[in-house]
Amino acid sequence: MDENRIDDFVSTIHGTCSSHVVSTDSGSFVIDCGQFGPEEISKRAEKTNWERLFLTHFHRDQCEAASDWVDRGIPVSIPFSEKRFFEEGDVLRSSYDTYDNYTAYFQTRGASKDIAGDPVTDYDSLSCAGLDVQAIPLPGHTFGSVGYCFELKGVRYLACGDLMASASKLHEYYSSQWSYMSFQGHVNLLESLEAVKNLRVDWILPGHGAPFRAEDADLNDLSTKLAELYELFYASPYKPFVPVFNRLSEHVYEVRNSAANTYIIRDDDGHGVFIDCGYVGNAPITSNPHRFIDHLTPYLQAETGVSDVEWFLPSHYHDDHLAGLPTLQIKYGTKVASSPEVKDILEHPERFEMPCLVPHRTTVDRVIERDETFHWRGIDFRMEQFPGQTWYHHLITFDVDGKRYLSIGDNISGLGFRENRDFIHSFIPKNRTPVSSYRDMPRQIKERQPDVILTGHGCGVTVDPEQVDRWQVWMDRWTELWTETLDQPHPNLGMDPHWVEFYPFKVRAKPGAGVTFEIRVRNHEDERRTGVIVLSATGGATVDPERIDLDIDAGDTTSYSLQIQTPDAVSTHSWTVLADVTWNGSHLGRVAEGIVYW
Repeated sequence: MDENRIDDFVSTIHGTCSSHVVSTDSGSFVIDCGQFGPEEISKRAEKTNWERLFLTHFHRDQCEAASDWVDRGIPVSIPFSEKRFFEEGDVLRSSYDTYDNYTAYFQTRGASKDIAGDPVTDYDSLSCAGLDVQAIPLPGHTFGSVGYCFELKGVRYLACGDLMASASKLHEYYSSQWSYMSFQGHVNLLESLEAVKNLRVDWILPGHGAPFRAEDADLNDLSTKLAELYELFYASPYKPFVPVFNRLSEHVYEVRNSAANTYIIRDDDGHGVFIDCGYVGNAPITSNPHRFIDHLTPYLQAETGVSDVEWFLPSHYHDDHLAGLPTLQIKYGTKVASSPEVKDILEHPERFEMPCLVPHRTTVDRVIERDETFHWRGIDFRMEQFPGQTWYHHLITFDVDGKRYLSIGDNISGLGFRENRDFIHSFIPKNRTPVSSYRDMPRQIKERQPDVILTGHGCGVTVDPEQVDRWQVWMDRWTELWTETLDQPHPNLGMDPHWVEFYPFKVRAKPGAGVTFEIRVRNHEDERRTGVIVLSATGGATVDPERIDLDIDAGDTTSYSLQIQTPDAVSTHSWTVLADVTWNGSHLGRVAEGIVYW
């Protein structure tokens, strides 16, 4: 438990981890606390006025005493990507299945008490003790690990967590195998070490061990050994990810090797618009849940001439298309445009039970109505919501360089165009994929008469009208088969799991609190329908009203307000609100639910 001081501003206290104390004339903060509360750190560092505790990852040896800091009113910063592991460790431990022990994203090694922290987003900066402290994503040891980079008196420091224990060694490796037999964490270690080299810091403050100077030769030694281990495992050398830019026309580019394609439209003065920006392409790296490691923007100006990304136009809400947006917003102040239909799921993803959600709330700065054009520096964009792979999906049309471009996201596979074969890239009913959406897609393409289609996976492709015609026949048959296969008055009743849904789906509230839900019912059928919903709740919670009579016109969606009262006495982690539905005389049972948890 000795203390190491490397200069007048930074010292290290050794316990279950290395706790780094940073002090300036303006204040003091700590990076990782281990088993030490603020009083213990104060005794050893001879400081008492702590502005903040920064945590690099959720493992107990790094943060066991963090709840003591929270209890004393000291703000605690946690990595956004591990927010749940800090805040809901109790629930996760209770549901941990020892018989399905193949993944290690959540290991039962977090702090013994839940920690209510302030989530810090990758690449974002926080002012503390008069310094700008930036969170740098450093996955590898855990998928959500961050480092904290700051500069003081011309000296740059990086607290790297458990990425390194010394210039050429790791503290341990087992945490880096994120799933059974995988090298996902290993690849991320390599990529994170490369990111550290590019930061050009002077001192590295490890999660275990003494601070050391960041000598390139030493960092290269660790990277070289890990790369050789990769080659021994895969029988092929490791190649770091580098984005591949392809110029579709003078002012339009694509990134060909991202997990979902990124499209860039620029003007002649360095301003740009992005359509989508997803994960990078190395498969193990894309396995990071909800993390965008920025291998794109360092190359952006040199490859495309874009120095300022002004606007972001999403094809749809899925994380593989949106993951890079928070980084663009931090780096450039990028604004977002959307249709009114897609706006809600972008701004409030937490309210929906849908796959592939991005946990970041995205403010929509400009709403584009269906009959509007979005004019940007001489280019007009039309942004229209049409159900496709998901209900919440855009078609984006624009003309530039003498060509008409149509972004269709994941509605039709770009590989189908390129390989001259017909297949659907992604069919997932839980996305709320209406049966008719694929039937309508070829018609929508023909109506807009594009020269180039920008696909979500498969890059930009030149339109072949004959293939689109062939697709129409194929998609019509697709629709017919599902209509014949599903024993429903309308096939969408068998495809849409959310035709009766609670909004929001899940709400956090303290015991004894009241909660408001909407229940939304969509009539997919071609005739007016009637029905009844009987509502109830588990765990002693009550619902008002207990009965709703339905009378909904063809194709309409109707919403009803519900008031939920939770009990003061707690016997469970959550209360389930249940909707028992009778539809057009048929009793369907409890087909929908909303969740209140504490």
